Amino acid sequence: MALMLEIADRAGTVAMKHFQSANLAIDTKSDDSPVTIADREIESMARAAIRARFAGDALLGEEHGEESGTSGWRWVIDPIDGTISFASGVPLFGTLIGIERDDGSRSEIVAGICAMPALGERLWAAKGRGAWWERTERDGMPHRSPARVRRCATLADALVCTTGLEYFERARATDALVRVARMAKRVRGWSDCYGGMLVATGRADAWIDPVMNPWDSGPFPVILAEAGGVFSDWRGEPDIRGGSAIACHADLHAELMRAVQSS
Repeated sequence: MALMLEIADRAGTVAMKHFQSANLAIDTKSDDSPVTIADREIESMARAAIRARFAGDALLGEEHGEESGTSGWRWVIDPIDGTISFASGVPLFGTLIGIERDDGSRSEIVAGICAMPALGERLWAAKGRGAWWERTERDGMPHRSPARVRRCATLADALVCTTGLEYFERARATDALVRVARMAKRVRGWSDCYGGMLVATGRADAWIDPVMNPWDSGPFPVILAEAGGVFSDWRGEPDIRGGSAIACHADLHAELMRAVQSS
């Protein structure tokens, strides 16, 4: 846990060094997604720090792939979730770290963090130890409080966060977006990790995404569980391997899952 928080702090320093830089170089990967020097630098730093302290742990990161381990522990790293926002100078990006434990019968994310340095916020949790929202107040003083999902029992009352139409089209799930938009009270495009942070801290009611990688899901299974919510894929399965995502209060989960599934 201490190392996870340390890496997140160091990642924020790297990210802010490059954020809104006029000289920021943006490359395009084979899947047509953007990547910057900050993405690569943060992940390299995180991997080196983990290897130095826990050499037997496995690693999975968006930019540098997977390395096997022997300890039964795996770190899942997204150096900058929301690279499009980051590259556009928009502060809705963050570093995601999930710590996964494999006991031989199942794999489970047992700790994780979403750190958003441009907003001065971070959200982290550990199984059985709660979820915590840390941010800088208007007076410049740091503040920490428990993160809690707010209760919402029906989509008609819900504020739903989601991503861009192109992701739904890629997943052939445009009809799901239309159904949710028609059923929900409001839908807003506060996507990527910011949507998950808003739900876990009670500022939005739900977050849906039709396209997720394991590093996109990263810390959110344990964060949402410890904050009193649910994080699953669109079939209702715990989402630690990616694919799709729903985050919300348990009372809303069944209706939202029906809404995103094909009729």
